[in-house]
Amino acid sequence: MSSIKIGNTEITPTKIICLGRNYLEHIKETNAAIPTEPVFFVKTLNTLISEGKPIIYPRILYENENYNRVDHEVELAFIISKPCKNISADEAFEYIKGYTIFLDVTARKMQISDRNIKLPWYRSKNFDTFSVIGPKVVPSKKIENPHNLKIELKVNNEIRQSSNTKHMIFKIPEMLEYLSKFITLVPDDIIATGTPSGVGPINPEDTLEAYIEKIGKIQHKVILERED
Repeated sequence: MSSIKIGNTEITPTKIICLGRNYLEHIKETNAAIPTEPVFFVKTLNTLISEGKPIIYPRILYENENYNRVDHEVELAFIISKPCKNISADEAFEYIKGYTIFLDVTARKMQISDRNIKLPWYRSKNFDTFSVIGPKVVPSKKIENPHNLKIELKVNNEIRQSSNTKHMIFKIPEMLEYLSKFITLVPDDIIATGTPSGVGPINPEDTLEAYIEKIGKIQHKVILERED
């Protein structure tokens, strides 16, 4: 099991679970249906990077016009503090170690292509470096209300996403209650809570800056995968 350092905190997650379709305006921009219960998917640990490491734009995407769009998605994430299974929403915050920024990178054209032919869209989410986390883990006791935080993403200093976590459809207690019915969460597992509207393409040489109030910001360069 591999660990990753987020600021001064080292964690050893077993899984990354992401909420999809959790902001109404993002649902509208993707022409998706509004969910009646949380929608979640898993990202694999090979995707994780932190501390300013570059986001690698895979050549298999860059050189294929059917796949050559990669998108940014900024999200609030929280880290699990203790084993969590079949819990109630009322006790959810007892299971949270802290909060951090999560940047979910998605091979958008590949995702759409796979959906259109009714294939799983696992591969579009799980390229190396497609999960960015940081700059630190803020202890849960220091963020009294995680549902009222400004969240923003810039590409080359241009604002692309700007919202507030109060616009989440499913709040953290209900998403954790729901997830724990299906999956046993263990210490250091990462839960990303969904992205607001404004997702869009990134390209090699772009610089991404993600910000969440009371947590800080992360900055990462996009680079094209090297040729062997």
